[in-house]
Amino acid sequence: MTRKSHTLQENLIAKVLDETGLRYARQTPVGKYLPDFIVTEINVIIEADGPFGHFAKRDAVRDEYLKEAGYEIWHITEKTYKDIKERLWQELKL
Repeated sequence: MTRKSHTLQENLIAKVLDETGLRYARQTPVGKYLPDFIVTEINVIIEADGPFGHFAKRDAVRDEYLKEAGYEIWHITEKTYKDIKERLWQELKL
């Protein structure tokens, strides 16, 4: 169920998460869905929305399921380390 490789954007998100000290899991199943990142200690799922984007209708159904499971969802569209770091720090209110 897990993809074999990660995108550059996902690797940059992981790098920033590592810097925060938060523990996270990559591509861990939640029901039938496989979110990019789960930060369980703050109940957040992070989705890397890459160059191909996601399918709005399918994502809305998935997001609703994940919200009902108790997670907040952050869609990261930023592509550079600097922009990803700024966005995640804003979301974390650090």
